[in-house]
Amino acid sequence: MNKPCAMLWVLMLSLPGCQPLDQSPSIPAANEQSTAAKTSGTVLNGPAVVANLTRRYNDVRINCGSVSTPAFLCAGVIVRSTVPGPTYSTWNPSPHSQQSGGVSFSYLRKDSKFQKLIFGQNSGFIFYPILNSPPDKRKIEVLCAYPIDGWTQLREKPGCGGHPYYPTQSRRCQTIGITTAEQWMTHWRAAPSPGNAPAYQCSFDVRDSMNHLGADSFYQSIRARSLLGTSWFHQHNELILATWPQNIAKQLPIEAFFYVNEGLANARHDQRDFYNSTGGMVIPIIKIVLPSTASAEATFSFSQADQLY
Repeated sequence: MNKPCAMLWVLMLSLPGCQPLDQSPSIPAANEQSTAAKTSGTVLNGPAVVANLTRRYNDVRINCGSVSTPAFLCAGVIVRSTVPGPTYSTWNPSPHSQQSGGVSFSYLRKDSKFQKLIFGQNSGFIFYPILNSPPDKRKIEVLCAYPIDGWTQLREKPGCGGHPYYPTQSRRCQTIGITTAEQWMTHWRAAPSPGNAPAYQCSFDVRDSMNHLGADSFYQSIRARSLLGTSWFHQHNELILATWPQNIAKQLPIEAFFYVNEGLANARHDQRDFYNSTGGMVIPIIKIVLPSTASAEATFSFSQADQLY
């Protein structure tokens, strides 16, 4: 996401998911997709969603069965935090994302966890991972991964390239010779101003075109976050997904709306808006408790009392 205090209103809209590089037939829990396809409107019920989110959160695999299938295609939880408003739907890409071609998400997993969402936001939505997504949903490509918030608002399109503070040093990692977490850390420590290190960092390229290098590139971003230690635990990581068209709610791979802390009213707003926009599709609301310390774990829960439908 972006540097604090920079154009906050843009981030009050929405962002997207990922595209498989090659679909390995040996994906554990592949029945998640077939289960989703059999349910009304390809939407799973709340308890089933919680079970899937918990399983994927704890799934720390390196890839999804091959070196060309990054782990985000089948494991982890891909979240987009948003702020509801009366004149837009949170799942529609923001004006900035429409121009840049990229939407910001975070990746929550047992080995890639964080304490807070961007700007303290408290609600949003979760995308299915591509290999577990219902067949009638769009496959939205993940373009790059940052171990820490990439201050992407000002970066080159689609949010994966150079930052104006350090236009040469902050390009995609592979273009400046960085392919491992250790090299990324050396680069991070070389930032002229420690406070601006998020702008100095490079992004790991995870586009489909990375092919056999894709899975390791994403895993190195997870390892780099671990190497940062607990001092950056409070801050989220960032994925940039390819921007999707406006007003295609039924086609989006939204698995759940979520809230943290006091965000239930926002999640209910989104659930109602989605219901009205799709002619009656109900996406469950899930409560996420983010870990309060680096040794704690995120948890997911469903309550019928939270639901409007």
